[in-house]
Amino acid sequence: MAAIESRFRVDGKVAVVTGASSGLGAGFAKALAEAGADLVLGARRVDRLEETRAEIAAMGRRVIAIATDVSNPEECQALIDGAMAEFGKVDILINNARQGRYFD
Repeated sequence: MAAIESRFRVDGKVAVVTGASSGLGAGFAKALAEAGADLVLGARRVDRLEETRAEIAAMGRRVIAIATDVSNPEECQALIDGAMAEFGKVDILINNARQGRYFD
């Protein structure tokens, strides 16, 4: 492994990524998995979220996926509760999902 790559390793860390069903969220999740993190994935689109989960599991990482709408505080709490139940900690949080409203 190149010296620079070793500086970005996150072995033994647990990352929570919202909006992980596609786009940047899925990309962040896969990059963290490649760098050694285990993942907790949240997103509204459960079918696509499962695709991301399966790709990360195929990398040999521990990963769970939880349906999460970030505009719902109870679902956000359930995401973190799921992370704590499965892994006992959260080291990295990627708040990637956005709410579907725009402000004038």
